[in-house]
Amino acid sequence: MKQTLDKMYDAIFESRGVVSGESIPGLSPVGACFRMLPEKGEGYAWVYHVSPYVTITIMNQTHYEDTLCVFDQPNYICVGYFYSVSGEILTPYRRLVPGAIQSYMGRKSEYRMILHKNVPVDSVSVTMTPEYYRTYLCEKYGEAYENPEAALRLADGQRNFPELVGVFNQIKGYTGDGMSAKLFYEGKVEEILSLVLERAKRIGTEQTIKGHKISKADLEALISVAAYIDDHYQENISAIFLAQMACMSPAKLKYAFKSVYHTTIQQYIVARRMTQAERLLRDTELPVVQIAELIGYKRLSSLSEMFRRHTGLTPMAYRNLYRRNPEL
Repeated sequence: MKQTLDKMYDAIFESRGVVSGESIPGLSPVGACFRMLPEKGEGYAWVYHVSPYVTITIMNQTHYEDTLCVFDQPNYICVGYFYSVSGEILTPYRRLVPGAIQSYMGRKSEYRMILHKNVPVDSVSVTMTPEYYRTYLCEKYGEAYENPEAALRLADGQRNFPELVGVFNQIKGYTGDGMSAKLFYEGKVEEILSLVLERAKRIGTEQTIKGHKISKADLEALISVAAYIDDHYQENISAIFLAQMACMSPAKLKYAFKSVYHTTIQQYIVARRMTQAERLLRDTELPVVQIAELIGYKRLSSLSEMFRRHTGLTPMAYRNLYRRNPEL
């Protein structure tokens, strides 16, 4: 009978056109290897189940079309690093970005993610179910046990975490086999948690606003604010209006939003605009000046400057690179 993480990855791969394949040169033979269907894209996924409750995944895939990935997720935590990616998680909305630690806490629900075409999904990640970090680790470490959930949340979005990135690099480059491989991967999972817990101790493991925990009511209000922005990002959204909507002072909303989403409200709005700009540039022939207006910029120069900052390309260079007909 397949374990929880086996089933989850089966669902993930099925929705993305990924099927079982032969071993991949340069990766450890202990993992299961998968290839993309030629009509869907190119690249591979490597999956190793360290235990029934822990899975390490290495991916390097390119989709030929924007791909909606939908599956029923269990309770789990996934921590990883994207070397390259373009896409969004829709439940709740968040932009996938390269060059930063990604820590995602899944709850039993439907998971939805969009991966954009022609941009490689190059990543290493570790997925853990509660049986591992609440039961196995608790029994193993006894009184010294620390629940890593808060620390992993705090790691999300961190760009200055070279020690952790170094561990992901080691996992990606390892080619061992047999018992040595099992010991290696088990050790790396615990090393990741060790680094995350140590980092959390230095910067504080609890999300706080001037020394006070974020209440459930405030968290629900922040989720509503983010959802409102998702629907109205193209408008000139007033910080005072959002504060009234959340029943918070502007100062409290500012600190609370950044504490939960690891970004400022303005940065969140810009990220949402850039995601829509990418979609319109790829999938429509609308003039760039019209796209600027549609996503909330009165001047084309404002879109161009922000788009270059986020993608490294001008809007027209991006369109020429990713337009549907490469011959145009």
